Amino acid sequence: MSRIFVVVWFSKAFVVPALALIVISGLLAMTLLRTSFEATSSLADAVCGKVIAIDPGHGGTDPGAIGRGGLTEKDLVLDIAKRLAALMNRVAIYTVLTREGDRTLAGGQDADIAYWKREDLDKRIEAARNAHADLFISIHANSFPEPMWSGAQTFYHSKSGDSKHLASAIQEQVVARLGPNLRKIKPGDSYYILRTATMPAVIVEVGFLSNPREEAMLGDPDYRQRMAEAIFHGTVEYLVEKYRSEKSARESHLKPPGEAATGGGSLKTTDLTLRAEEGEMILYFGGPTNFDDSLMPEIRKAPGDYSRADLRRKAICIVRELISGPAGESVLSPTIPKGTSLRDLWITPDGVAHVDFSSGLSKNHWGGSRSEELTVYSIVNSLTELPDIKKVQILIEGRKGSTIAGHIILDTPLGRDEGLIEARK
Repeated sequence: MSRIFVVVWFSKAFVVPALALIVISGLLAMTLLRTSFEATSSLADAVCGKVIAIDPGHGGTDPGAIGRGGLTEKDLVLDIAKRLAALMNRVAIYTVLTREGDRTLAGGQDADIAYWKREDLDKRIEAARNAHADLFISIHANSFPEPMWSGAQTFYHSKSGDSKHLASAIQEQVVARLGPNLRKIKPGDSYYILRTATMPAVIVEVGFLSNPREEAMLGDPDYRQRMAEAIFHGTVEYLVEKYRSEKSARESHLKPPGEAATGGGSLKTTDLTLRAEEGEMILYFGGPTNFDDSLMPEIRKAPGDYSRADLRRKAICIVRELISGPAGESVLSPTIPKGTSLRDLWITPDGVAHVDFSSGLSKNHWGGSRSEELTVYSIVNSLTELPDIKKVQILIEGRKGSTIAGHIILDTPLGRDEGLIEARK
């Protein structure tokens, strides 16, 4: 009996989206990845072929934050990044890991991390640009002197509406999948990665290594997998919503939403009523509880003849008091690590205070992007309480363009940021 063979040819343009839809539909329906996304062709269109840069922070000679149990940020975030890439690859999303091993991206390394970190960060952004990445997701872990601080948190640049939406989608999934967490998304305009990225970008801080309980959880492979899944689902949710929004706009002949910041994306301002009396100074330290990851003011009686001192001597006094930390009975947290000293301070006619710290400011810092931001602006905001100081340039061992913990490059004078201040009512 003769047999008849029928050969059917499908074009690549049909097969790739079709296969992607099958994979996505199956994967998103798995119990492991519990989700309510509707598996439709629009879902495949939203994610298929997207390019996402995944950036595991630190690496090589830069360990990042280190937990009390010895868990290093660089190893933790690399593992989560690889898990995240595997999930994305299974739904036809192309991924670019800025590093795939325990290494830094900087070439010629200075003896001190504070000075070659900028090259490392630049190469991470360059890798994303060269890959024409649609999104940039940087993964880090946080740390703070007080062990009670906990919870994952996502940061974005306040001038990027898309970044804010991505951060919100990821944070919602992190909270939903990993348990109670009162932390909200926050602007991180000072972070070098966020202010130099040319595509929507976020920093996901997966938890506090300074919290023993959270360090233990982050050391668990199952917990890391759940964290990767949360970031994955948040990213897919963002892509789907963006696709539907743009499609709806095209169909209604409306201009799709762009990169302009939406309401609430800008830094808040705080109308502080604190006033220092003669012979007093206002210093800013970290908040006392897990929910106060902001700066809080402490009014302190200045030592000696502070009220009669010139501007430079007042500024020096403020920095030295910051280094000494909160008052003995205070519930606030220090922002400058022990072993830090003030090398020099001078003020230029344009009102910029140049503050030169010893290398202890970076070598002894506990790490974490939010903690680094609080350290920087505790200095800036405390000094700009003096009316004649408008901005602050922070130096380390006399060098400009350094970094304290690898997230903020101190290459320009910084102005006051009241959005970081939580005023006590």
